Amino acid sequence: MSWWKDRSLLLALLSGLLLRTVPMAVWARLWPCVRDECTYFKLAYRMVEGEGMTSSSGWLWAPGYPTLMALHQLVFGHATAIRGTQVFIALVATVLLYRLAGGLAARFTTDPAVVLRASRLAAWLYALSLPQAFFAMGAWSEVVYTGVLLAALTAVLAARRAQGGRALALAALTGACVGACVLFRGVATYMLPIFLVALLWGRLRRPSSWAQALAALLAAVLSVAPYSLYATRTFQTPVISDRTMGQMMWLGNNDFAPITFDYGNGPLSGRAFDRVTAQGRPFCAPRKDTMRRDACEVEAGIEWIRAHPKPFLIRVPIRAAQLLNPHSLLTRHLRWGYWPGLPLWVDELIIATGAFSALLILWLGPIGLLARTRSAFALLSGGILLYHLAAISLLAGLTRYRIPLEPFLMIGTALLLADPRGAWAALRASPPRLAACALVLAVMVPLTLWYLPAGWPGWRRW
Repeated sequence: MSWWKDRSLLLALLSGLLLRTVPMAVWARLWPCVRDECTYFKLAYRMVEGEGMTSSSGWLWAPGYPTLMALHQLVFGHATAIRGTQVFIALVATVLLYRLAGGLAARFTTDPAVVLRASRLAAWLYALSLPQAFFAMGAWSEVVYTGVLLAALTAVLAARRAQGGRALALAALTGACVGACVLFRGVATYMLPIFLVALLWGRLRRPSSWAQALAALLAAVLSVAPYSLYATRTFQTPVISDRTMGQMMWLGNNDFAPITFDYGNGPLSGRAFDRVTAQGRPFCAPRKDTMRRDACEVEAGIEWIRAHPKPFLIRVPIRAAQLLNPHSLLTRHLRWGYWPGLPLWVDELIIATGAFSALLILWLGPIGLLARTRSAFALLSGGILLYHLAAISLLAGLTRYRIPLEPFLMIGTALLLADPRGAWAALRASPPRLAACALVLAVMVPLTLWYLPAGWPGWRRW
């Protein structure tokens, strides 16, 4: 059955649309920008005024999202119009998850009912996700990054199945999407090899596979190179997409505890932030000298790690727990009263629902991926998840960094719930996969529960 004929999917799309647009219609005019949102707006307005991409407060961020905001400012008269585009991207992501989950389910079962259940579950999990809906209504890059990442995933899997010129075109599209990821989030800078390996996996002796890998590589380079050359010339130092490593090293590898800006898990006011950071080393260069600050803070961060190896290692699981905290910035906004008029019990229901649905995905998703995925998708999903987890665990954790990763776990959750008995049988038939599930749960459960109490005042942690 074609996806546009599935009434369940159409209902999921309608539900997701309402969940993302009704709150905007009611409360968006009352929402002030918060932290990074304000910076994105500032960068976009500077672009509209002809200044090009600029640094801000010692950071040189990736250009993709502020550029997109600037385009919305020019076309629609205000950069906040990007929220409408993000809602559309969320709807596209719902369809992509529907198709991805169904395609994966069809590889391990001939039962059309299981395939259909997996497709629908993935779509509904994303459509009704409160954190995912919240970020579509905000001014952060996560939803756009999610959409481009899912497009790259869809393209690379299609490229493996295609032949001839279509195979090369899909491989090039994969590279272009990965390049777009780099332009939207600096953390994606070194992610391309995961996709190249996926194109070659199990097909090393095929010349066409190497041609696809080359096409993907060239497309990724050509996608990023124009901005990289511009930024390198403008800032007089090599730039690929962003220069934020130094600031992240300062935040995560310093004498003060690792900082997040989630509710109940880090300083939220400027004064509280200053009190905490005053305990650490000062910046080694002024904020106006962004490139020098980035370079010297990277060196200072590495030196701190060398001088404090034990605290550094202890902080790795802490930062992972901050990333996997089942609450999100939605909790922070509700606690700050940015959604006025809701009864207190509704606030509490939203916070609890968001947290415990996140736990469901974080626990069941890895099991489903381990039980039901093989070959290229297993490599891709595992590689992308571990790549982001490693980068964040070494630098600084924050729940919003998890938003683009949750759809992968939603696919795993859908594959598991569509046929739990079949998944269990598959795990029992493969002791290494069963052992991997036990290991993942042994790590994930305590990390996800670590900051669960932080969403409720006065509790903080276990």
